[in-house]
Amino acid sequence: MSFHLQLYPPKARDWTILLLVLFLPAALTAYLMHSLAWLVGVPFGIVVLMLLIAAIPSKRHVTAEQFADELEKHLLGTEGPWDWDDATSVRIADPGLEAVRMSLGENLDTLARDEDKDELRAIIADLRRGPST
Repeated sequence: MSFHLQLYPPKARDWTILLLVLFLPAALTAYLMHSLAWLVGVPFGIVVLMLLIAAIPSKRHVTAEQFADELEKHLLGTEGPWDWDDATSVRIADPGLEAVRMSLGENLDTLARDEDKDELRAIIADLRRGPST
């Protein structure tokens, strides 16, 4: 039995939760403050707050072996729906691994050619081999 989380397209339940998160606090605030302006201000404030939180730069702390495992899952096609995006989009605290992450080209997204697969295999092997001295 396999579990697959489908995030897109959003279902009616997802829209309901979104609307509750945005408008339930707004309705309560508007009721308590006796002003309909809160019906617009609170959802706008929630969206702005969420965008500000999303803009906070964060870095992942992973080892070379963990990063190699993430890349290998993509090579084998066993990663989750957002794993490849996380592996290539979220900055890594280690400068050496960050350089490797930055060097991953768009051709490695699809792995359409055998050369792309070979390139990813070489990167994984280098990560597992460790730093050269």
